[in-house]
Amino acid sequence: MGTLVDFSSSDRLTAHSILDLARDRVTLLRHAEFLPPDQCRAALPRIVEVCAQARYTLTQDLQSIGTSMGEAAESAENEDRYLSTAEATTALIRDYVFAGRLSPLDRLRLTLDEIWPAGATVARTKDQTMLPGIIRRWPRGGFANPHIDQRNIPLLEHYGLRKRIGVNVYLEVPPPGNGGDIDFWDVIDNEDDYLRRKRPDYGLDRESVGEPAWSCLPGQGELLMFNAARIHGVRRVTAGSRVTAACFVGIRGEGDPLLIFA
Repeated sequence: MGTLVDFSSSDRLTAHSILDLARDRVTLLRHAEFLPPDQCRAALPRIVEVCAQARYTLTQDLQSIGTSMGEAAESAENEDRYLSTAEATTALIRDYVFAGRLSPLDRLRLTLDEIWPAGATVARTKDQTMLPGIIRRWPRGGFANPHIDQRNIPLLEHYGLRKRIGVNVYLEVPPPGNGGDIDFWDVIDNEDDYLRRKRPDYGLDRESVGEPAWSCLPGQGELLMFNAARIHGVRRVTAGSRVTAACFVGIRGEGDPLLIFA
């Protein structure tokens, strides 16, 4: 699996650690209690409320606050919805879900802007701001097929990204032994190979990729950053629920601002 870098709640992410992740010198960054657990718990009732009214078009296995980049890549209609609802979704997460307190998505963006020499900014396309973050909830029975998050999709083409970093902040996790773990595999090396093997809906069949190379169930409030081109998936939740605040960090050149999008 490679090298894992752990940060305690008293440590900080650094430009050096982000650069090591971008250069594949390390494969995962974990930061314990990036968001205090009490702030996670305070947001959960509102997340459940909003998720109950939302829909996710790629699969019925999870709930989502916000249209994802993956959904936007599926059709022109989804792309229009992604862009037209980005501002309202951001306001909903910031002002209602987190009740005006600094959300983990805003906290991450501010942290990256402070530590990366060229700063960090929300990505834009067609003169519109993209969605900077999304909330996802896997209730009992929910899971995610093994998949990658592709770098070469229409909304991102003009940026010429070198790397797409996945980011999850865990707001709720199932009790240990009840699923929700994130699994990683080392069986596909490029996007073309992945697309040849992809299911009609999304991702890959678990049976086709075998046992994961590495797995973990992060703690509440923990941040996890990883190369989004590495195959990853979520184990089926059998009790409780799994809730994450998620986004991507796009890396171009080392002298360019980091790009935040979801």
